Amino acid sequence: MEIPNQSTPLKHFIAGASRGIGRSLVDQSIAMGHEVYALSRTPPETVPTGCHWISGDVSNPSSYTDQLPDQIDALTFCPGKVVLGPLKRLRSEQMLETYQTSVLDAFTLIQAILPKLAGSIVLFSSVAARTGLPNHCAISAAKSGLEGFGIALAAELAPKVRVNLIAPTLTPTEMGLAMVGGEKMIPMIEGRHPLKKLPSVEEAAATALFLHSSAAVSMTGQILKVDGGMSRVKLPG
Repeated sequence: MEIPNQSTPLKHFIAGASRGIGRSLVDQSIAMGHEVYALSRTPPETVPTGCHWISGDVSNPSSYTDQLPDQIDALTFCPGKVVLGPLKRLRSEQMLETYQTSVLDAFTLIQAILPKLAGSIVLFSSVAARTGLPNHCAISAAKSGLEGFGIALAAELAPKVRVNLIAPTLTPTEMGLAMVGGEKMIPMIEGRHPLKKLPSVEEAAATALFLHSSAAVSMTGQILKVDGGMSRVKLPG
């Protein structure tokens, strides 16, 4: 398997590119000289120079496959849906919708563009996949499924394509802040993390670019936790 080195421009397809980590990934990829293909339901008001923006739905391959190049060196799948609440209030429709967004949409997209893939896939999971957190049943189940899918995919696609996952804790995106009750809650949440900080969207995006680079050429089937130590490091007291 030949992976382009860090200075070689990649053809980078980013699904879920309009906001948060996905949008940061678009900007950082362009800054690094990569050729970016960004997918979202609606395009931004101003499309960044150096970016091919595709208006489409990840669950409908006909809306984007014919707008992609013949070869994709890097695929990053960012979509996810956060549904929080106690089990007694969760509806089966919410469980299914969360699974659809995280797992089935990833499956549909990757299957559709598989002939074009050569290089690396990065999927975004969550610290909730392997850390028991109250009110997280829906996202925990969905992201656990995504991790299983990703690891199995790494075995199936090796050695042609590497597949890795990133499992961040809460990132202060618009969706993330709304989920926890706004910016006023951030200091309390940061206090639960050994590093006393939450990762920025820029950090999470940079981790994806690392996994696509030649520095990670021997990595596949891995789950990198960008979580301030929350899942592995226990604070005293």
